[in-house]
Order: sequence, then C-alpha cells, then structure tokens
Amino acid sequence: MNIFRKIINKKSLNKNYDFRATKEERDVLCTSIISSSSPRTGFYLLLVLSTFIVAAGLIKNNLILIIGGMMVTPLLSPILSISLSITILNAKVFIRSILVFIISALVALLVSMFIGLVSNFDIANIQILEIMHSLDAATILIPIAAGAAASFTWAKKELNSSLSGVAVTVTLLPPLTAMGLALAVKNHQIFINSLNIYLLNVSGIIIGSLIIFLLMGFYKSSKTLVEQVEIESQETGK
Repeated sequence: MNIFRKIINKKSLNKNYDFRATKEERDVLCTSIISSSSPRTGFYLLLVLSTFIVAAGLIKNNLILIIGGMMVTPLLSPILSISLSITILNAKVFIRSILVFIISALVALLVSMFIGLVSNFDIANIQILEIMHSLDAATILIPIAAGAAASFTWAKKELNSSLSGVAVTVTLLPPLTAMGLALAVKNHQIFINSLNIYLLNVSGIIIGSLIIFLLMGFYKSSKTLVEQVEIESQETGK
C-alpha cells in the first residue's frame, strides 16, 4: 500500500503535470522557439530534407515516409513563434515570425515543385490526398487541439518526449508538399484543396497554442522574446 501511495503521490503528479508555467519554463520555451525557428542553414537543410521525404511518400503512397518527414520538419516552431508574438503583442517579433513562416513555406513549396517536375508520377493516383482533403468537424478541431498540445508539451520539459507524437498530429508539410506537386503538373484543383487544408491547419495551431500561451502566462515573457529576437538579428547580421 505504501509503495502504491508513493507511485501516485499527489505532490509528484502536480510537479510533473502542473498546468501553470514557471518563469524558468517560460524563458526556456521562448528561447527554444526562437532558436529552433531561426533562419539558419541547419533550419533550411532540415526543411528541404523533410520536404523531400514527404514528397517521396506522397508520390509512392507510402504513409511511413510521410510520417517520417512530418517528425523531422521544423515548420511547427515558426507557427508557435507567431502565437507567442501575438501573446505579447509585439510587432517586431510578429513581423520576424511571419517572415520566417512565409519563407519556410515558400522553400518547401519550391522544393516539392522541383521534385514534381523531375519525377514521373500521376497525381490522381496519390490516394492519401483523398483522405487529406476531407473536411469535417474533426478537420477543424484537430489542429486546434494539436496546437494546444504542442505549446503545452514544449513548455513542460518533462513532457518533451511527446513532441514527436505531436509533430505527427500537426499536419503541415503534407498539404504544403501536395501544393508543390500540384503546381508541377498544373493541377489547380488539388492545389486549392491542399492550400485550404494547409491554411486551416496553420490557423488551428495558432488558435490552440495562443489559448495555452495566454492561460500559462506567456504574456509576461515579452522581455525574453524581444531579447532573443535581437540576439538572433545580431548573429545573422540583420
């Protein structure tokens, strides 16, 4: 009985799963988000590689490849950076985050379009697109839940092991890659459908993470975020 009580000790549970974020947790998350979304060579290299993997998965109808690419893509951090900038209501951080997000999306789009141009495939045979383009209530709610889960998991370092699972739930790269493949074969319908799904997912992630960031008190982290962006600007020479 004593052993059982120790396992479910209330104090231990509160320590590991306390919803509130300490100042240290807020500072660590802000630093981590800015660092992981910083427009450096490593960031874009990882983006190109993950786009290649997802594009290959779509062309081959290989779900394992698609999931693999989703797990390594760095696209989530720029979107969480946007949510943080809205949380602290800072124009400089917001503009920086939006620019990183747009450039990242364009890089992934161009890479997937190039892969589509040099590959021999029939986009009509990509079966996963039918599932990806289906719209219902879950399609709207899932990215919101995923955004909330991603922000909370990132803030709680003891839960960081769950980030890979969250990355799979956050469907960002597949529709973006599908857009590039559609452009390569000039299929405007699939491009529009994929664009709608992509924008829906991005919006849902921003909403979900914004709610969590506000509830966890990240509006108090304005100084830390601004300092990290200034450090990034100095290091990248901007």
